[in-house]
Amino acid sequence: MDYERKIRVIANSYYNMGLEKAKLRDLTGSADCLKKCLHFNKYMTDARNLLGLIYYEAGEVGDALVQWVISKNLQHEDNRADYYLEAIQKKKGTMDLERKAVRRFNQALAYVKSGSEDLAILQLNKAVEDKPNYVKAQLLTALLCIVREDYQKAGKAVNKVLSIDHNHPKALYYKSIVKESGPKAKPEREPEKRKFKNVSSHRQMQDDDVIIPPSYKENTRDQAVLNILAGLLLGAAVVFFMVMPANTKAINDNHNKEMLKYSEQLSQANQKADLLTQQLNTLESDKKTAEESLASLTNNSDSVLAQYQAVIGILQAYKKDDFPSAVKIYAGLNPELIASADVQAIIVEIKKDMAQKGCPILESLGDKAMEAGDSQSALNNYLKCIELKPDSWQAKFKTAVIYKGMDQKEQANALFSDIINNSKDETLSAKAKTERGF
Repeated sequence: MDYERKIRVIANSYYNMGLEKAKLRDLTGSADCLKKCLHFNKYMTDARNLLGLIYYEAGEVGDALVQWVISKNLQHEDNRADYYLEAIQKKKGTMDLERKAVRRFNQALAYVKSGSEDLAILQLNKAVEDKPNYVKAQLLTALLCIVREDYQKAGKAVNKVLSIDHNHPKALYYKSIVKESGPKAKPEREPEKRKFKNVSSHRQMQDDDVIIPPSYKENTRDQAVLNILAGLLLGAAVVFFMVMPANTKAINDNHNKEMLKYSEQLSQANQKADLLTQQLNTLESDKKTAEESLASLTNNSDSVLAQYQAVIGILQAYKKDDFPSAVKIYAGLNPELIASADVQAIIVEIKKDMAQKGCPILESLGDKAMEAGDSQSALNNYLKCIELKPDSWQAKFKTAVIYKGMDQKEQANALFSDIINNSKDETLSAKAKTERGF
């Protein structure tokens, strides 16, 4: 078995494992297998499409779009990614809903950082209400409820995550905390039975029985008073020397036990707080990553998704033999935002073709924009033309004139000087000298 075939077999094995785990709703395990599959074979569009579906199911729409766009560039025809992207485009307000959910998640994290946990939970409730499968928001809700010891609500959020991803590690960990710390029913104490001892040793008295003391002497009045006083003193001594010390000792023992119990509970609470703080920091980091990823994907025309779509538009224009449309789309392309090496290779080939045939069209587009009064669009077209063909002297002259009109004298003078020193067109050099002020 040759090396390439071994790689294909390994990639297919990881894909099959990921597919089986996805069928069992083990989304985390499936995503790990699919990432390993793409590590061995990045051209496997089925794995990319499935990974995008898993991201979408977990509420990560931005990551899902990246996978589907890359898949579409790798396989132009008969690709399920076309169906997924078209389905998202048909759903009106999908991206607006996604942005709102991410914004609310970010606001909740800010509230948590400032200590406003109630406001954070309100924001998270709105986020999961609009997007129930947003796993990160559900996990943060569970974490805050655990901190507030609202284990019932935390359990609901954790169960929602586990219904989406059966083996999500964080959700399983939070579930163990809820089980361990949740309220437990206390068994009822059985009433103690009275024990009667030596009952059979006593004889039941009859009606005619009389108890006669061994000796009897009638006390006088003074003796009765003395006996009462002696009894009171004896009772006070018993209370002072026997009863009170025993009660004091029992109270002190109970107090010490209570203090020890509270100390242990406080120690456990501090440990849980430290652990939850670490989890919160991890979620905050994930939030920043998600925010940056989503912003770079969907915010404006310079987003990553827009650049991939521009490349697709250029290729479709080539397919229709509509070269002017391809040039027009290329004028707005920013290749630096595209990370895929395969797409960059396609852009290199497009740039070569544009350098040979695209400059006149770009210059013509710039002229039309100037006639329409859109100097910024004209400037972009002229600069793109100069980028493709540095010796486009007419485009440089027009660019310099626009810079001069924008009061950007440094850029304008640099271009005028380049024309004067290097252009062989004497008429154009003379115009440049005039504009330069020589």
